[in-house]
Amino acid sequence: MTADAERSVETKTVTQRIDDLFAPWNKTDIPGMALGVMMDGKVIYRRGFGMASLETGVANTPVTRMRIGSTSKHFTALLALLLAEDGKFDLDAPIRTYIPELTGPGGEPSARLLLQHRGGSRCFVDVGFLARGMATPPIGEALATQARQTGRNFAPGEAMIYNNGGYHLVSIALERAGAAPFQAQLKARLFDPVGMADTASIPSDLLITPGMATMHVPLSDGGWKRGLFPSEELLGDGAIVSTVDDMLRWTSHLRTRDRLGSPATWEALTELAIFPDGWVGDYALGLMRPYYRGLPTLQHAGSVIGGTSQMLTFPDHGLDVVLLINGAPAADKVKLAYQIADIVLDGQLGDATPTIRADAYTDLLGSWWSSETGMMYGLFERDEALHLTFANAPMATALECTPDGRMIASAGTISEIELSLDEADSGSGLTIRFGGGSAIYQKVSKDTADGATFANATVGRYFSVDGDCVATISRAGDALRIEFATPDGQVAANLIRMGDSVAVTEPADPMVAHWSVLTFDKQGGDMGGFRASTMRTRELAFKRI
Repeated sequence: MTADAERSVETKTVTQRIDDLFAPWNKTDIPGMALGVMMDGKVIYRRGFGMASLETGVANTPVTRMRIGSTSKHFTALLALLLAEDGKFDLDAPIRTYIPELTGPGGEPSARLLLQHRGGSRCFVDVGFLARGMATPPIGEALATQARQTGRNFAPGEAMIYNNGGYHLVSIALERAGAAPFQAQLKARLFDPVGMADTASIPSDLLITPGMATMHVPLSDGGWKRGLFPSEELLGDGAIVSTVDDMLRWTSHLRTRDRLGSPATWEALTELAIFPDGWVGDYALGLMRPYYRGLPTLQHAGSVIGGTSQMLTFPDHGLDVVLLINGAPAADKVKLAYQIADIVLDGQLGDATPTIRADAYTDLLGSWWSSETGMMYGLFERDEALHLTFANAPMATALECTPDGRMIASAGTISEIELSLDEADSGSGLTIRFGGGSAIYQKVSKDTADGATFANATVGRYFSVDGDCVATISRAGDALRIEFATPDGQVAANLIRMGDSVAVTEPADPMVAHWSVLTFDKQGGDMGGFRASTMRTRELAFKRI
């Protein structure tokens, strides 16, 4: 960069620098987003980019309504705390106190543990994606799925795995404890007092909502389709529709806390949990509290089909950022919000957290599997840094080195994962700690797998009681295919052998199918069953039929 160019950058205002950052989406032929930025209680930037609807030619504005997805979660937690103030709800009682239909292990965790994603129960959304893909089940299936689980991911309080189903259960419990619909309680207790007139809890994308942007999903031919979440009973897990202006009113109230709730309630909302092994995560009650470049933040992102959101505040520095996206191509909500912080808080931020260079561990790149846990992790290089992934999926987290020398992946929505990379480099296997327990993982590869015997043993039909799902493994030429099917829908994927008793699913369309790990159990010459694990579901059992 020339000296003149550097001086030009230095003299640009905050507004101009944000304009430059979002220029790629300031177009009329793509879906976009709405952005609001507030500093010390004053709005310093609010603007729409791209189109709210490519179909009707309506542009995005700060008053365009969009789903905020999982950013909804802390509203749910706050409503629970308000009902606890009233003496109507006990956050530490087993959830079956309010939902006696949960006769299995899913009834054991408390509402507080569920709100922290520490309940250990499986999630109806994740089980549904695995079993039926994007097909929409009938109303009532969410609770039915939670109630029929005979297994779970882990014992309550032992670890953390992000779980929409826990928030759905808490929402049902709040309806029963508050003797009013969940949507009505949110409006009366939270939205109305703060003046959020354009904010509502909407249970289905099929409902016509005035002022609502279309969620856009890209097609391979360059076209678009509507993003519709496969549920008509969204609740506290992600049902809220809002605007940038309303969400800035809310972030302002997160600072003043003067219209509702006691000091104890607000303190509980942001209190971090301590795990049995002493680890303190970033997740409170529906809010995350990670540090960014040395500064504390309060935040939560959201993702829906065809859209995303991010609410980010720097409580000690007066900065609030709200970003609502309805399909803007290549728009990373978290990265963009942090880039705005880089602009507005220029000179106040510390250095970025160091990552681990991939070239220091080239021999460890690849897939690692444990028969004990049924999990498979992958190590690979991205932008010269070492990243951790699950089941060969493209989503990944950069590994970091802590001040005490530990190598961890801390995604914020799952318990800390610690890897003993140096021990693995010496050939003793890769030790991975998760949720207070450790297991040794061995390297596996599809390139060295002989699939003929495996295929003969696995082809057939299997049934999962917990998933209410039939899985059919069949040959597709020289390859294997697996189809999961329920009465409401089905989803198929390639089945890739990674060892004598383990395989991964590789979806042709990642929008409608999961990456998962299948650990098979031999029974004579055939496989008697398998256990399916995804990032958020562990060991869902299937038996041969």
